[in-house]
Amino acid sequence: MARTANIENEEPRTTEIDMTEAEADEVLKADMAANEAGYLAGLLDAAENAEEETKKIEIVRNGKLYFVFSIHALADETLYEIRKKYTKYAKNKRTGTKVAEGVDNAKLRSSMIYNATIAEDQEKLWNNKQVQEALRRRGKHIINALDVIDAVLLPGEKENVLAVLDELSGYDTEETKVETAKNL
Repeated sequence: MARTANIENEEPRTTEIDMTEAEADEVLKADMAANEAGYLAGLLDAAENAEEETKKIEIVRNGKLYFVFSIHALADETLYEIRKKYTKYAKNKRTGTKVAEGVDNAKLRSSMIYNATIAEDQEKLWNNKQVQEALRRRGKHIINALDVIDAVLLPGEKENVLAVLDELSGYDTEETKVETAKNL
């Protein structure tokens, strides 16, 4: 189906055109060649947007704002490495292959939050030696930044942060669902 525009009224109208698959491929190739600069610019803009888009996370309990930090989307490679690090593997005795035996979900989620936090906020919050020492004085077992995240965020808050991270990464957003439905 091809689209044509009525220039005078600027109303798009749709006209059905019968063509073979080969003809459709040729039309697509011609369109891509004619709009190559636009496609290239769109791809580069999308890549830049993915790297720069952040969301502010506010930790509020009982109406009191405790702290704020910003997160960005994580690359697939980073997510893979995090999952690999916090998944315990065991050798299957029958087949001899490694299989996932368990996952340290608390550390996995904390690591995802840490790696998604912008560098400036990592230093101010999670890597802050004064914060770590103050938490130790309060009886918390703090060794590294992930322990700080575990100490200051409730499990539900972690889930909420990860939901925002999923949105930033393009998973499960209403906008994505609507766009997918439109394209069906």
